Amino acid sequence: MKSLLMRTGSMPVQTRFIPTTISRHNSVESLSTYGDRFSAGKISIDAKSAAGMRRALSESDVIRSERMSKSVVGSKPSPARIPEEEEQGFSGGGGGGSGFSGGDGGGYEDRSRMGDYYREMLKSNPNSSLLLMNYGKFLYEVERDLERAEEYYGRAILADPGDGEALSMYGKLIWETKRDEERAQCYFDQAVNASPDDCMVLGSYAHFMWEAEDDDEEEEELMVGASPALV
Repeated sequence: MKSLLMRTGSMPVQTRFIPTTISRHNSVESLSTYGDRFSAGKISIDAKSAAGMRRALSESDVIRSERMSKSVVGSKPSPARIPEEEEQGFSGGGGGGSGFSGGDGGGYEDRSRMGDYYREMLKSNPNSSLLLMNYGKFLYEVERDLERAEEYYGRAILADPGDGEALSMYGKLIWETKRDEERAQCYFDQAVNASPDDCMVLGSYAHFMWEAEDDDEEEEELMVGASPALV
């Protein structure tokens, strides 16, 4: 009788993991249309290729944590994987400044450590387009060293002439600091040709065209106002 007894139990149900592809789409309008004063590129991001993506550091990205700063010399992490840090001593401000706030001096120390970090990395990777571009961005947006920022953007382009992001950043610097529309347009055109699907490149180009058009309109208004009235 005992042999006929059966003990039943719940069997674990094995679930099969099905990889999925994550995509994000932004509506795209022609860059020549200024009604909305901005346009973004259509983006499709595959989760499997996410490791190959590159990005430049934003103002908040360049502030590293105390733990990161202590391990700089020993670990030498890849510049493409610099972690995002707490915004200590920095403000994200939209007032057009560098985002640096003096505060009690802590922000200055963070900024100095980040500069040291880039210089240390450049010693072992002097021809890294990504590192040169990121350091140029740091010099421009944080240090406000325009001359050296232009130098490092130029070096990044020489290291990789097909880097649309570096071309776009260089065009932006030329436009914002020298207001040289023709020269900036040249670099933006190259950037769009090199990276036609990069939303950062397209957005920066659209912003440039919007500002350039506004400047042209202001110049026309000044010319009309300065012309003598016809009798």
